[in-house]
Amino acid sequence: MQLTPLRPFQRTFVRGATAPGITTSALSIARGNGKSWLAGYLVGRILDPEDELFRPGTESVLVAASLEQARIVYRFGRRIIEPRGGYRFLDSHNRIGVTHVPTGTRLRVIGSNARTAFGLVDCPWVIGDEPGAWEVRGGEKMADALETAQGKPGSPLRLLLIGTLAPAESGWWHDLIGRGSDEVTYVQKLQGDRETWDNWHTIRKANPLTNLPGQPGADFRKQLLRERDRARRDPRLKARFLSYRLNLPTADESVVLLTVPDWKRLLKRKVPPRSGRPIVGVDLGGGRAWSAAVAVWKTGRVEALALAPGLPPVRAQEKRDRVPRGTYSRLVDAGVLVASEGRRVPPVSDLWSAIRFRFGRPARIVADRFRESELRDEIPAGIPLDCRVSRWSESTADIRALRRGVLDGPFGVEPRSRPLMEASLAVAKVENDTSGNSRIRKRGTHNEARDDVASAWVLAAGAFQRATSESRPTTRYLGAV
Repeated sequence: MQLTPLRPFQRTFVRGATAPGITTSALSIARGNGKSWLAGYLVGRILDPEDELFRPGTESVLVAASLEQARIVYRFGRRIIEPRGGYRFLDSHNRIGVTHVPTGTRLRVIGSNARTAFGLVDCPWVIGDEPGAWEVRGGEKMADALETAQGKPGSPLRLLLIGTLAPAESGWWHDLIGRGSDEVTYVQKLQGDRETWDNWHTIRKANPLTNLPGQPGADFRKQLLRERDRARRDPRLKARFLSYRLNLPTADESVVLLTVPDWKRLLKRKVPPRSGRPIVGVDLGGGRAWSAAVAVWKTGRVEALALAPGLPPVRAQEKRDRVPRGTYSRLVDAGVLVASEGRRVPPVSDLWSAIRFRFGRPARIVADRFRESELRDEIPAGIPLDCRVSRWSESTADIRALRRGVLDGPFGVEPRSRPLMEASLAVAKVENDTSGNSRIRKRGTHNEARDDVASAWVLAAGAFQRATSESRPTTRYLGAV
């Protein structure tokens, strides 16, 4: 008895996987598209005496990352074959299996511990569920054990592997999918496109079950759209969406302050004009490190500058920092990098002079408490100065404000500041805790301390959002008239 009709992509896989001469088959597809059900369907077929996949008197194997994961597939298969009768089922805490009593044909269910796979003899089928989630080391050993079993003289073993590429980012499963089909291997892969990841056509192409009729298909479509919309605003969720909903394994983008696609999208936006006085975020470097300031006007216009030591000369700093020759010199020529002439440790007074010259008189300055006393000595009375300890909660709000301003507007970076900001964003990393909070991870060494502009932008973005929220009119309900 078949509970649900196969979808076209599932029929294509089953047809290719069971074709003569194929010994290894793999289907790689995004989560939520019936992979476990398809594996259970194959379990039902290899245990059905009337099916062409049935091999009487043999023992096949179902393997998953854990027994709990394997139990999901096993129960799908059990629902298919149980009504026929003649089966003995075992489903305890640490042992799972089924036997077709009249023929002695069995299915053994195991986790991805490779020790349980060695010694496979006269095993016709191994069904692998979610190989990307198998133990990192155990998964490699499991693959080696299965390949060794296939290589034994006269071995009938055929592998049926179904899963998403993630969470693994490399290894045997990725290599198998990457090599594609050959004379003994059948590979079917459905993926989205990284460049158009949030386009509905791309999402639908990677998730064929969005075409399910009726309420199940409608619910799946709504869920994917909800996840897509959240992923647009949160890099951590974007990485998860790419990996599991588009089958595009990716490093955790939550450790990147801004992704390359988001930065490119920002550069296409029209740069707003200056209006009024800006909020300025300041990041003061220690010792010979750079300091930086980023100004955000109420229109969303963003400008940046950095202050470097005058000794050694800028060209020598390029060589020390191992950047292409002329990189810092071009920033100096553009007026966004100022060298503190004749000084190895730039004073705060030079940074303040550069801020006044480039941005005019700020409406507010926000900074952390590092070198706070020096900063207060320079800032004239009448300019609010917020110096604070960047706690997890405050840093999280500031980082989200920056990302939101980049993705949804109104931020627009003026052209002269772009090379400086791009260089800083390339090295800026975000640290995340287990509660979903984030903060800039300061690196500490002079050669790597070029995330100062990005840090200043985060502070300015947070202050900009708070100022914008405070200025919005509020409506209070006073009751019926």
